[in-house]
Amino acid sequence: MTTLIIVESPNKTKKIESYLGSGYKVMASVGHIRDLPDDEMGVEPPSFRPKYVASKRSQPVIARLKKAAQEADQVLLATDPDREGEAIAWHLLDSLRLKSYKRVKFNSITKDAIKQAINNPGEIDMALVAAQEARRVLDRLVGYTVSPLLKTMTGGVTAMSAGRVQTPAVLMVVLADRAIAGFKPIDHYKLKAVFPWPGKQGTTWSASWQHKPLQKALGLDETEHFTDQAFVTQVAGALQQQNQFMIYKVDRKETFRKPPSPFSTSLLQQVANTKLGLGVDETMAAAQSLFDHGLVTYHRTDSLNLEEGASEEIRQWLRSNGFGVPDVRNTWNSKEGAQEAHEAIRPTDISNKQPSEFPADSHAGKLYRLIWERAVASQMEPAKYFSTTAILVSALKVQGQNLQFIARGRTLLSEGWLKLTPERPGEDDDGNEKDESEDEGSESDLPELQEGARVSCLKGEAITATTKPPARLTIASLVRELERHGIGRPSTFASIIKIIIDRGYIEVKAKKVHATPLGVKVADLLSDKFSFASLDFTRIMEGGLDKIAAGQTSYLTVVKYQHEILSREVEAVNATLDHATIAAARKEAFGDLTECPACGKGSLVRRKGSSGHYWSCTAYPTCTASCNDLAGRGKEPEPDLTTIRTKDTSAPVIESAEDCPKCGKHKLRQRKGTNGLFWSCGGFPRCKASFNDQDGKPDLETKKITARK
Repeated sequence: MTTLIIVESPNKTKKIESYLGSGYKVMASVGHIRDLPDDEMGVEPPSFRPKYVASKRSQPVIARLKKAAQEADQVLLATDPDREGEAIAWHLLDSLRLKSYKRVKFNSITKDAIKQAINNPGEIDMALVAAQEARRVLDRLVGYTVSPLLKTMTGGVTAMSAGRVQTPAVLMVVLADRAIAGFKPIDHYKLKAVFPWPGKQGTTWSASWQHKPLQKALGLDETEHFTDQAFVTQVAGALQQQNQFMIYKVDRKETFRKPPSPFSTSLLQQVANTKLGLGVDETMAAAQSLFDHGLVTYHRTDSLNLEEGASEEIRQWLRSNGFGVPDVRNTWNSKEGAQEAHEAIRPTDISNKQPSEFPADSHAGKLYRLIWERAVASQMEPAKYFSTTAILVSALKVQGQNLQFIARGRTLLSEGWLKLTPERPGEDDDGNEKDESEDEGSESDLPELQEGARVSCLKGEAITATTKPPARLTIASLVRELERHGIGRPSTFASIIKIIIDRGYIEVKAKKVHATPLGVKVADLLSDKFSFASLDFTRIMEGGLDKIAAGQTSYLTVVKYQHEILSREVEAVNATLDHATIAAARKEAFGDLTECPACGKGSLVRRKGSSGHYWSCTAYPTCTASCNDLAGRGKEPEPDLTTIRTKDTSAPVIESAEDCPKCGKHKLRQRKGTNGLFWSCGGFPRCKASFNDQDGKPDLETKKITARK
């Protein structure tokens, strides 16, 4: 009896076969085998039934799988255990015309997990298929409807794109930038009383003035910051003369700092960015490799908790290696709406600290170590501190009111999980910069203080401070905000960020995310006219997709609702389009355009390439004119017309015999770049795959697909 197992990635086929032995054949679908067509909408009301087509790349894959299925005694669909995987399983069932099949799911590629899945097969979850299909159709409806309209709205200068999730993601960056630009700093003042440490010559401790109790006692509005510099300076001076304080109350207790949770997908993306400097796409690619090699559990999950058996395995490893563990395993509350079909990400073999499959300094090697440390630390004892909080009142009075000061101290009693993963100064558990205002207090202790005791301060110190603007987004905080606003899913964050960078709507400079002028103008234009562009509406639609997956609503209900809203909004926009409106929007989006000096018909627009910004003609490919970018500090970028150039279109086009391995829709074309010859997809810019040249042919074997902007 032969069994055909179909998985998504070819990287995992040999490992799975090695676990199962003879009688099993493992083949890969190589991701999706069908999609909506490129040259038409592919879905129409009132049924909104999608029209699926097989790409050129997938056609031979389908043929091989169909032949293998006909020769097998049984077929197991073992695509990834998520919505995308469930949809791929259904497409395989339909495309291969399978008369009988079983659906198997495993959360890790280990011998036990695979055999357990095979021994407990199930059916395709059609609710998950419907949720994935709704997401794809909604994206198509918005993209194919609004993108051409956006081009019309801005005068048809160049192709522009809008998207159900990409547009609100851009808007979110725009709003963050505006919050920084509109921030008005506030100078405020603090007062610190400095005391001698009994028995320690030259050592001091201090307490900070609490201004709100005084404001309350005097019947004034309680403010977050105290802005009366003269008052603080005067009190600081008065403390030199009237320096007596009474210790009003002392609170001493043990406090605990629980270890951070294991990684969900979103947390992995954030921490890998802050601690390893990896982009979201690099993190997901490395995590996929680790999963395919059977080293970690499934890397697309919202869960912050490990399965009970996995937790106990980690706890046993900790005991065996001399670490303490709490009496009960650690767990965490997940965010609202979390999809927790799979446990948090962890190593499949906790005794394997650094796998031999990847060099320790590679992306995958570094990411594995991060996952291992986080999973192990999650089941360790909390760090234990002895914390002291003292409230002091001054003999000095203001309008009959004593001033209240507070002193905090903390000493580490037991490292707990910090013994495995010590924190770095100024960082929180996830590698983000600490907000000092939210810090738990000084790591130094306070002297032995007794309630009712009198102490004398050495001096009062007036401290000037200024409020800080909101922190500019980084890739890590952008991921966090995407999740918080319900824009997309963690598994799609990498593609969302890549799309809006490639479109020139946002850019990353010195590790900080900025909206470009074009991104600002497009976000403003769309958010003013389309509900899908708003942050709240995006969250509502994501909730609708979750309800489809849970069987609480239908595909047609959600898709029809979005389509009706979109149709009304498109109709309203079309009703207002006239020459003056379009001209104003064009100027708003692109400024005063420079006529192309080569053809006199198109205009020069600013684009971003792999080597930086440049300008090219909107009449491309009819006109191939381009020139360098002039971008000076404090002035708008403009084209450098002294560098205008055109390509020799009379030169013969050299194409490869093979289709592009990435999109499967076009031949590769030989091109000449600044570093010599290379090959790129004939479907550029839609497909950005490129390869090095090897003796006049594309090097498909040793070089990975790269993206040329």
